Amino acid sequence: MFKAFKYLLLASLYKKAKKSFVMLFVYLVALMLVSFIINDLMSISTGVAVYILILIKWVSILALLSLIGFSILKIFNIATNPFKSKEDEINESCKAQDVKKDRILAKERLFTQSDLIMQKYMKD
Repeated sequence: MFKAFKYLLLASLYKKAKKSFVMLFVYLVALMLVSFIINDLMSISTGVAVYILILIKWVSILALLSLIGFSILKIFNIATNPFKSKEDEINESCKAQDVKKDRILAKERLFTQSDLIMQKYMKD
C-alpha cells in the first residue's frame, strides 16, 4: 500500500511540475551533447583553439549545471508547498470581489439596478 501511495504522490508531483521536469530533461540532454561535441572538436584541434574550446566547454557546462540546479530547486519548491498556490488563488479572488464591492458602494449615485440591490443587502 505504501508503494501505491508513493507512486500516487510522484504522479501528482509530475502533474504539477511537468514543465520543470521537461526542462530538466532538456538541460541534461544539452549537457551531454555539449560535452560530446566539444570533446570531438578538441580531439581534432591544435594550438590555441584547444584552449578556447576548453574555455567554451566549461562555461557552457557550468551554465547548464546552474540551469539544472534551478530546475531541481523549482521541483522541490513545488513538492514542499503543494497547497500554497490554491490558497493564494482563493485569497486573490476574495480581494478582487472586495475591491469591486467597495468601488460600487463608494459611488455617490448608484446607476444600475444591481448596484441598488447590492447596497440594500450590504446595509443589512
